[in-house]
Order: sequence, then C-alpha cells, then structure tokens
Amino acid sequence: MGRQDPGPRREEPPGLRADEQLLPPLWRRERQGPGGAAGRRVRPATAAARPATLLASYYLYQATASCVFFAPVFFVYYEERAGLGVATILWIQSYYTAVRALLDLPLGAVADRYSRRACLVASALALAAGSAGLLAWPTLGVVWAAETLFAVASALKSGADSAFLFDALQAADELHLYPRAESRGQALVSLSSGATAIAGGLLAALDIRLPYVATGIAAVATALVAWALGGKEVSGRDGTSAPRLMLDAARHAVRTARVRWVLALAAFAIVTSHVYFFLQQPYLRAIGLPVALFGVVFAATKAVTALTANAAHRVDARLGPRGATAVMAAAPAVGLGAMSLVARPEGAALILTRGMLDGLWQPLLNVYMNRLVDSRLRATMLSLQSLVARLALAAVVALLGLGTATVGLAPTLAVAAAAAALAGGALLATGPSRRRSAPCRREAV
Repeated sequence: MGRQDPGPRREEPPGLRADEQLLPPLWRRERQGPGGAAGRRVRPATAAARPATLLASYYLYQATASCVFFAPVFFVYYEERAGLGVATILWIQSYYTAVRALLDLPLGAVADRYSRRACLVASALALAAGSAGLLAWPTLGVVWAAETLFAVASALKSGADSAFLFDALQAADELHLYPRAESRGQALVSLSSGATAIAGGLLAALDIRLPYVATGIAAVATALVAWALGGKEVSGRDGTSAPRLMLDAARHAVRTARVRWVLALAAFAIVTSHVYFFLQQPYLRAIGLPVALFGVVFAATKAVTALTANAAHRVDARLGPRGATAVMAAAPAVGLGAMSLVARPEGAALILTRGMLDGLWQPLLNVYMNRLVDSRLRATMLSLQSLVARLALAAVVALLGLGTATVGLAPTLAVAAAAAALAGGALLATGPSRRRSAPCRREAV
C-alpha cells in the first residue's frame, strides 16, 4: 500500500503542538508530506494558493453546500405532498442511508484517483436534480428516486472536501492550520445549516414547496463555488486504480488498530446523531410544536454545534480522544433518554444536546483519520469511515421505523438512549488513554 511508514521513533522531537500529538505516527507526514525525509520541510515546485485564499474559498463552499432548506421539514413534505406515513418515511431513509454507504467507498476512491473538485461539483448538481424532481412529481416513486440522488450527492462529497483541504494546506506547507480550519469549517456548516433551517421553516409555513425551490437554487450556486475552489488539487498521483485504492484502504483498516477504533467511533457518533435527526420531526409534532418553529429548533441545535465545533480542537488538545469520546457518549444517552420522558413543547430544548455531539464528531473524526493515512488514500479512507458508519445507520434507521410502528415514539427513544450509553462505554473502555495523548509521549495510541 504505497510506501511503508517507518513507524514512530523512540524519541519524538520537541516542539510538536498539542493537536499534533493525537496520533503521533503521522507527525512526519504532516511536517514533510508523504515519503519525505524526517524533519525536512518540502515545498512543491508549483506554488500553491495562498492559505488565506484557500481557506476563504473552502469556508464559502462549506457554507453554500450546507444550504439544505428542506432539512427541518422534509417529513412534513413527504406526509402532506406524497401521502407517506412516518414508518414509511423512516424505511425510505434507511434505503437512502444504505445507498449512501455503498457508494461512499467507490466514489471516495474516484475522488482520490481523478478529481475531488469534480466530485464536489457533481454532488451539488445531484442535490439540485433531486429537489427539482420532488417539486415536479411528489409521488412515492419520485421520492425513492430523489432519495437516491441525495445519497449520490452525499457520497460524492463524503471525504472529498476534507481531503482536498488537508492536501491543499500540505501543498502550501501550512498543514499546522488544518485542525483549526476543520473545526471552523464545521462551525460554518452548522451556522449555515441553522440559518437555512430557520428560513426553510418560515418558507414552509407559506408553502411547503418553497424550501425545495430554495435548495435547488443554492445547490447550483454551490456547484459554481466548488468549481472555483482555491488550492492545489492532489489526486491520481501514482496512477493507482480506484479499485486498488479501495482494497488498500480496507487492508489498512484491518491491519491498524488505531484506524479500527476511529471507525468504531465514527459509527457510534453518526448513528446516535441521526437517531436525533430522524426522530426529531416526529417528536416535535408529538409534543405539539408548530411547524413554523421546526426550523428554529433545528437552527438552535446548529448554533450549539457551531460553538462546540469551533472549540473542538481545543477540547481534544485538553482532554484527548478518550475525553472527547466521553462527552460524545454522554450527550445522546442523556438527551434521548430525557426526550423519551418529556411530552411537552418545552422538550424541544432537549434536542440541543445533539449540538454538543455533532460539534465534536464532525471536525474531530476527520482530524483523527487524516493523520493515519497517506494522501493517496485520504478521501478513500474517509469514505470507508463513512461506509462503515452509514451501514450501521441504515440498520438502525430500519429498527427505528419498526420501533415507532410497534411500540411508539417514546419507548423507541428510551431504547436508543440505553444503547448509546452501552456503546459509548465500550468505546471508552477500548480507546486511547489520556497518558498516551499527553505531549512528548513515545508510542502511538
């Protein structure tokens, strides 16, 4: 699988920042790029875009790509326009998640082999096409087709954006900016999602179709921003085929304990976050909250996510991966459990606990994984991470549909909270110790 990593030296050199200490076998790659001599700073022959320009264009892309106006009201749209029930919608979402998972790895390899920028453009266009289809023909068949397009759009973007940023900063010899840039990028995603959620809720109160119109327009704008994205793109550098990249990524995951733990953390975080997401709208309807306020709740959650994400790299530097995981585990165990007990409109505030979870996992999972792989596999490995998590999520969403159809919403929330507590405890028991996350340690987590 490419060049062999010589492994960590017995004595780490001084001067590494706390955020570089998380997964130390990669400190040489971050400082010099794949294959360079230890401690040597290598600048590319072709000058990369200035970091400020690169980061500004990346942040703009993340902001526009997050303008999904229908996110807080799609359940309502499917119920009112397509005549679907909650259980049917959840089963369709299980299908969406499975398709997304199965496409993540091959499309991540395509991004690594050919062009991450082109994948980001295609992702935006697929989102626009799905929105247009639902507007024109809101039937069960078109819902399935649109969800397929949404799955393709998500898979095309999965890993490609983060990998693009990592390698562009590395090409500019500014990789030390990456953890903070990833945190700020996810904070912008949350703020943009929150703002468009408020707008989407207000538009839906006027006409339930308007959020899909706005999403289509925003998606076309995102495609233009992605096409003009700054920074030097690195892909297909050694001619390795996409199937070989997928095989190499799978082998690396099987052979590396640190990668397997990050994959398990990704599955836990993404599944528990989406339990909130898929049960949020049925819960808000059950407690009697007006549809016009759905977007406000969604936006408030994203505001909490943004505040948490902006500080995620500092939380990780202080607590280490195990401490950050403890916070991620506590949020859904407490939040979902409390939602199962509260049946009044005030219960909407409990959904904000999702913001703490999302604000940590969204930036930190990418940071953790990017430090464990070479550039040639970066988007592929991030897509493998998404594949594992989304396959687990597809099964869980199907169970959520079964649970809500048989025992009801509140018991389903209670079972989800208990499962989150058990899974989080298992991750903490097997995760890296704080001792190994301390500065100047000698061995890898």
